[in-house]
Amino acid sequence: LRHKAYLDNATGLPNKNKCEEILNAPDLLSAQDAVAICVFDLNNLRNINNNLGHDKGDEYIRSFAVQLRIAVADEYFVGRDGGDEFIAVLKNVTRMQVEECLRDIREQAAKYSKEYPEMPISYAVGYAMSQDFEQSTMRELFRYADKNMYINKNHVKREEALEEKRLNYQLLKLLNQHGKNFLDCLYCDAK
Repeated sequence: LRHKAYLDNATGLPNKNKCEEILNAPDLLSAQDAVAICVFDLNNLRNINNNLGHDKGDEYIRSFAVQLRIAVADEYFVGRDGGDEFIAVLKNVTRMQVEECLRDIREQAAKYSKEYPEMPISYAVGYAMSQDFEQSTMRELFRYADKNMYINKNHVKREEALEEKRLNYQLLKLLNQHGKNFLDCLYCDAK
């Protein structure tokens, strides 16, 4: 029963119930607690569901969960907070260790995306540390991390839009080199 109550069958990670239990701990955090909460939100899930189907969307979520668990050390908590949102709780860490962990996750996701380019992983992440928000609860720390995740999400979306624009420009340039123009390829699968 405990296993069913706390495990997300789709990803194999602890589920929202377990995440909520951790986030609702009543104790106030101090600077000595050295806790960091990282909040992750997948990008492009709606596009994948609409264009490739919900099975592929589920696969996308599972793929990220696996890469996240591979990249984050076993001593830290990683769970699915619901939908396409995940959290990691890192205890007894410095800011440098948190940023190193986040870099490891990016590298793992990039490695996976290179191996499976048909469905590359894109996500936003934000974190908050107890040292920066003394006397806050885990829930409050989560809210700060969530706000930082949305800041990162906007940045990631801008970066992806710029990359899309660059790709489109390259395609138009290539078409022009072959004596074609955009209208010739309006309905073709140029990309």
